[in-house]
Amino acid sequence: MTFGKQISIGFKGYFKAAELLFSKGFMKYMLFPLLLNILIFWVGMSQITDLAVMLRQSLLDWTALSSADFWGAEYLKGALSGIITVIIYVFFFISFAYLGGYIIIMLMSPLFSVISEKTEKVITGQSIDYPFEIKQFAKDIFRGLGIAVRNVIFETGVMILVFIAGIILSFVSWIGIIFMFFISSYFYGFSYMDYSNERYRRSIKESVSFMRKYKWVAVVNGSLFALVLFIPYIGVALSAFIAVISVIAGTVSMVEIKKIEDAETEKIFNAEI
Repeated sequence: MTFGKQISIGFKGYFKAAELLFSKGFMKYMLFPLLLNILIFWVGMSQITDLAVMLRQSLLDWTALSSADFWGAEYLKGALSGIITVIIYVFFFISFAYLGGYIIIMLMSPLFSVISEKTEKVITGQSIDYPFEIKQFAKDIFRGLGIAVRNVIFETGVMILVFIAGIILSFVSWIGIIFMFFISSYFYGFSYMDYSNERYRRSIKESVSFMRKYKWVAVVNGSLFALVLFIPYIGVALSAFIAVISVIAGTVSMVEIKKIEDAETEKIFNAEI
């Protein structure tokens, strides 16, 4: 399949996803990202506040400032406490901006599987029977988690190489940022489209091979999610909602690819006859 055709399939997936979201009862699934955001930020902010207090006290004890009574000691304590708090909060937001996408994918994996299956049923107009089995359901969840972990490891490895190259060659920096955007988009798209591969009972190895073949569809599918994560402060919160749309779009693209492949297979079969 040509580059242009793959790009077209990816974008058409998003247009169709927007249509389905507002017309086929998918809007109710947006409640889950809302609840997830509340949970993540409530737990996260609570934990980093406790961490900031602990580190501040540890530093004051280590420097003996906690019991200091010289002139300006209180101002110095306040300054150090403020610096530590700022550093911790900045580190939290930077880390969450990078890992937040995969945290969302992992936590919402069971929901994404349900959304993907419903999307396929709606757009094909067929009552596709995927019998529910608790064993298979658990297996699919672990598969989704495994794919997400695999992708974040590979993406991190590529990011480290690009970072090193940027230090050695300064002109690589801007190119590296663009390159990393495409890499992130690919791996996010991979994760969202793989829910269809779960239903088609493709192994992880087969899924990896499939995604490499249709890599530009995956890049387009994951690009909106990756782009939203670049938005400071609110990017991760918004990305949880975009993730639902991306799963729908990815499933639409997978159904389109399946139709094309089935048509090509039938054509070859008829030619051989």
